[in-house]
Amino acid sequence: MDTIKQLVALGKQCFDNKQYQKAELYFKKVLSLNDRYADVMNMLGVIHHIEGKFTSAIELFRSALKINPRYTEALLNLAVLLNDLGQYTEAKKLYGQLKTHHKEPHRNIEPVLRGKLSNLHSDIGDIYRSIGLYPHSIDEYRKALDLNPGYLDIRTKLAQAYRENGQLTHSLKELKEVVSKNGGYAPARVQLGVTLYSMGKVPEAKKEWKSVIAKDPDNEYAKMYLRLCEAQAKKNPPQSRRGTRKQK
Repeated sequence: MDTIKQLVALGKQCFDNKQYQKAELYFKKVLSLNDRYADVMNMLGVIHHIEGKFTSAIELFRSALKINPRYTEALLNLAVLLNDLGQYTEAKKLYGQLKTHHKEPHRNIEPVLRGKLSNLHSDIGDIYRSIGLYPHSIDEYRKALDLNPGYLDIRTKLAQAYRENGQLTHSLKELKEVVSKNGGYAPARVQLGVTLYSMGKVPEAKKEWKSVIAKDPDNEYAKMYLRLCEAQAKKNPPQSRRGTRKQK
């Protein structure tokens, strides 16, 4: 039993750190020893969802619900996946079950579920973005923000995905919104500088990076981008106007 508990703990640690391949190995080992761990099945289902193994993800979520029919997180994960796959009738039915559960005194769990679901969409968005499927990553980040608009880190990632998809105006809008809500959030200011630089607004970009360094002198990203600007300026110095005046 201690061995199983240790495997579960190691798997959860890897899962929380987004080391999904390692987590999957631990979780599979757990289920080979004892297949009655609903939470392990749920987390393994999330991993398979992220990896695009939708059929096995559905089976894992269903197995978790067989063990614990009131496992709200697994129910929600299954409903979201079915909805994404276009199986709207069954997804709607599951959402109905979720509402029934909430009629009983479990309303305090809802914000936690929203947070977990937002992070799940964000994780999927990260996967899509890492392989260059920017429209899909944008969709996932927006789903995450529909649930929790105040997640500034996810809004910053949405802005990056917009920029990488060539939608610079959208990127600028999202980053300015983040900065307006939390001017001290360095990652957003750094990315705002990158977007401004991409739009050819170099002085404005440098201003953002300098503002980051003023508050955090050790911010490596802001320092690196400023060095790149200075190096670029040395390679392309302003053309001198000396000697252009007419000789008398």
